[in-house]
Amino acid sequence: MRTIWISRLAENLRRLYDPRNGVADCDIDARRVSSELDAIRARFPDHA
Repeated sequence: MRTIWISRLAENLRRLYDPRNGVADCDIDARRVSSELDAIRARFPDHA
């Protein structure tokens, strides 16, 4: 019980002080797609 309470407190403090607070998993996908598009643009600069 004690470790659950401590881990919940730590998680809440991390959320409070995390500068990326509220970042969802869709942002990770958006970054991945953006990097893939950058790679395509680098490979085919005439079509960018």
